[in-house]
Amino acid sequence: MPLALRALLAFLASSTLLFAQEDPARLDATREFVKYFKKTKEEVLQVQAVLTLKGNECRPAADELVRLLKHPSPAVQQAALEVLETYRSVATFQPFVDELAKPKDQEAAAILVKVLGRSRIVEAVPAIDTAAGEAKASAAVRYEAARALRSIGQPGRTGLIQRLLGDPDALVRMAAADAAGELKLPDAGKALTALLGDSEWQVQSAAITALARVRPQGAVQPMIDLMRKSGRLRTECADALFRITGFDFGVDTERWQEQWQALMAIPGWRIPTDEELAKKAESRRRTDEYYGKKGEKPTAFAGIPTTSTNVLFVIDQSGSMDDLVVEVEKFQDYRDRKRFTIVQTELLRTIDGLDERTNFDIVAFATELNVWKRRLVPGNVVNRDAAKSFVRSLQPIGGTEAQQLAAAGLGGAANLAGGKTNTLKALLYAFGVDPENPPKAAVVGADKAAVKRPLDTVYFLSDGRPSVGKLVDTSEIRKEVRRYNEVYRIVIHTIAIGEFQKEFLAQLAEENGGTYVDLGR
Repeated sequence: MPLALRALLAFLASSTLLFAQEDPARLDATREFVKYFKKTKEEVLQVQAVLTLKGNECRPAADELVRLLKHPSPAVQQAALEVLETYRSVATFQPFVDELAKPKDQEAAAILVKVLGRSRIVEAVPAIDTAAGEAKASAAVRYEAARALRSIGQPGRTGLIQRLLGDPDALVRMAAADAAGELKLPDAGKALTALLGDSEWQVQSAAITALARVRPQGAVQPMIDLMRKSGRLRTECADALFRITGFDFGVDTERWQEQWQALMAIPGWRIPTDEELAKKAESRRRTDEYYGKKGEKPTAFAGIPTTSTNVLFVIDQSGSMDDLVVEVEKFQDYRDRKRFTIVQTELLRTIDGLDERTNFDIVAFATELNVWKRRLVPGNVVNRDAAKSFVRSLQPIGGTEAQQLAAAGLGGAANLAGGKTNTLKALLYAFGVDPENPPKAAVVGADKAAVKRPLDTVYFLSDGRPSVGKLVDTSEIRKEVRRYNEVYRIVIHTIAIGEFQKEFLAQLAEENGGTYVDLGR
């Protein structure tokens, strides 16, 4: 294309962009939003008002949304970010890029980095590099910089991601590992391998996932060594080893060690190319040789292996769990066909199979939570017996008997209100969060307590759609769980029983690294 024509097209594009920025309709929408938001105090209406700025991209709207990132309501903050993510014009964000280059307080710098990253502004990469590379840069700035570069799809221009892999802050190391893996940085292999020995399991998990994408040969032996330890990381290492080498020995450490020593003795041996590995992966998929099924037969809950040593079982005891299953032939080995009886039986069998190496707790939920211990305890003989007593004592709240009482005019004794399904509250318990009284919204960075929580796996069983709680829309619940779990990295397995639409539980498992099982109708 001739240079003059390129210049003309660039001019026309910039003129169009300028016109869009000064569109009176967008400016008017922003002014009306500001007036409405100032007088509205109800959170639901505030969120709805923020969402009206979608499709009204202009600099004043972006300014207002950035200011809202310091709003005390987490819901308002998330809505502002959601709208900002739809803005893509460089002109809209150029003032923020310029501002990031100036001296300012670190929280403001971290907010700008976060916004520029979430909106994928490639032109902001040099400014993000500079802000996070300064000696005075806070952990929040460094954390948001790693996440921003990952979102933008650029490694930076100063080797920032590689440096952050050795950061003193665990959350920053974790974010950097996620970025290095997503961007497939070939020079990050050595630093990622070093993180296999990190003091925080979440950082180790992030490093394993990243190494499976970067595929350095030097990570194989350290992964085999890490796999000798018990816990969830064993299966993650096994999967990563397959993705690096193309071999599949599950969690059989000795087989891996023997094979690796044999391979290292072959002159010129190399790991397979991406194309060769893709063929092996397809063969593996076709034959259903999943890594967790080799070398050991762990205890399972509803057919999902309990490979973790830090487990929370969350089971539904709402009124509908008192209903009968429909597929009689599937449930002939239980004392009756009530959904809750089947769940009780499955959980009792699982508890029997635990040992002292596995720490666990149990939560039953309906409208409110019924928590067994409020901490993880070892699966020794005493705790297993106490757990089984707790599970046997449970029964559906507001079930068939309660409904009969209500029909007889004894509504007070029925407690039908207590037998609804508060799915959000049950799920967020794993993160130590009560949705009715959430912690103060973090504008930037992440909850440092996340990397101190040992819980790494949840088994969530339910038979119905959410019917009570702060959020009942399943897409909103999934979004809220993803928001917390980006840092906590808890695997969430889901089990469905009954006849309701089950896409929600399947998607919840898929988005949080878990397995979905449908017990039947």
